[in-house]
Amino acid sequence: MELTRIRQLMQLAGTVLSNSYIGTIFTKNISTGPLKGVCVPFLNCYACPSAVFSCPIGTLQHFAAIRAIPYYLIGFIAVVGLTVGRMACGWLCPFGFLQDMMHKIPSPKMEIPGTLRYVKYLVLLLLVIVLPYLTAEMTFSILCPAGTLTAGLPWAIWNPVNPQTGLPFFPDGQGAIFFISLFILIVFLVFFILTKRPFCRIACPMGALLAFFNKYSMVQLKVSSKCDGCNICRDLCPVDINISMEEDSGECIRCLECTRCAHVKLSTPFSSDIKAQKLFRKAKLKGQRVKG
Repeated sequence: MELTRIRQLMQLAGTVLSNSYIGTIFTKNISTGPLKGVCVPFLNCYACPSAVFSCPIGTLQHFAAIRAIPYYLIGFIAVVGLTVGRMACGWLCPFGFLQDMMHKIPSPKMEIPGTLRYVKYLVLLLLVIVLPYLTAEMTFSILCPAGTLTAGLPWAIWNPVNPQTGLPFFPDGQGAIFFISLFILIVFLVFFILTKRPFCRIACPMGALLAFFNKYSMVQLKVSSKCDGCNICRDLCPVDINISMEEDSGECIRCLECTRCAHVKLSTPFSSDIKAQKLFRKAKLKGQRVKG
C-alpha cells in the first residue's frame, strides 16, 4: 500500500478514535470519563459531543486562565516533540485530514507568503497564553475553527438543554461570538480548497508548540548530496516547503510524502546511516587516542 493511502488511513483512525463517544446521544452532555483528562497531540475540542480526550491547547488555556503551571502538559508535549516532532500533525490530526481532503477539490490554487508562518506563534502567545492569563477567558477556543466545526455547530444545530444549568448550550448572550467564530470557520474552509493546509501554516498554536522540537526530534529528514533541485519534494509537501532547503524546518509535519523522491530519506537514531556515522566517529576517536 502506498505511503499516502497509509497516512490517510491513519488520519481517519485518529479522527474516529479521538471522537468515538456516543453517550452524548443519551446524556445530552459531553464525555466526562477518565480519558477526558488525557490529551492527544493535536487539536481535539473538549466540548465536541463525541470527543473522548482533551485538547492540549484547551488545557494550556485553562492553566493560563487559573495562573498555574501545567506540568503534565509540558512533559507530554516535550515527549511527543522530542520523539516525533510534528508528525502527529501529518499523520493523526483530524483538522489536518480535512484540509488535505478539501485541497483535492478542483479549483484555482494559490500560494501563501512564507512570512505568514510566524502568525501562529503570535496566536500561541496572545490567544492561548496572554489573554487567558489576563482575562480568565478561553480566548482561542472561542474562536477556533476546529472547535466551531466539531463542537459549536453540532451543539447549535442540536441545541439541547444542559442538564447541569437548565439552559441551552448556546444561550442568547453568546450568539454574537458564535457567529464570529462561524465566519472564521467559513473563511478557512474556503482557503482549504485554494491552498495547502492554511490553518496549520498560519494559525495553529499546536503546530507552533511542536515546531520548536522539530530540529531536535528523533525523526528527521535527510537530503542526499546528489539532490538536483527537481522540486518534487515541494510539489508533494502538504505544507509547501522545499525540504532540500529546509531539512530542520519547524513547518515540516513529518508526513514523509517527500521521501517518495529518491533524494530524501527518513533518518532516526536507529537508521543504518546514523549507526555508520557513529561507528566512524568512534573509530576515528580511537585512532586519535592510539596516536596520542
